[in-house]
Amino acid sequence: MSFVLAKTRFYEVYGDQLNDRQARIVSRVFAEGRKGFEDGITTRKYEAITKCPNRTASRDLSDLIAKGIIIPLPDGGRTTRYELTMVEPALPGLMRK
Repeated sequence: MSFVLAKTRFYEVYGDQLNDRQARIVSRVFAEGRKGFEDGITTRKYEAITKCPNRTASRDLSDLIAKGIIIPLPDGGRTTRYELTMVEPALPGLMRK
C-alpha cells in the first residue's frame, strides 16, 4: 500500500481520536516518512516533539496503545519503541483495520 494512501486512510480512521500532542507526533511521523522513524517512537522522542513532560508523554502513548493507534515494536530492551498502525484501504462494503 502506498505511503500516501496509508496516511489518508489512517486519518480517516483515527483522526478524530487524537489530542493535539498526539496529532503532532503522528503528523511528524508522516512528514518524516518511514525512514525518519525507522527506530520507532519512544517516550523521549514524544517528549521532545510535543514539548510535554515525561508523565504526559507516557499517558498519551498508553492512550494511543489502548486505541490501537500504535503498537510496540519487538526487542525494545529498556526503551519501548512503537510504530503507527497502518490501516488497510477500505474495500467496497467492508471496513477493516
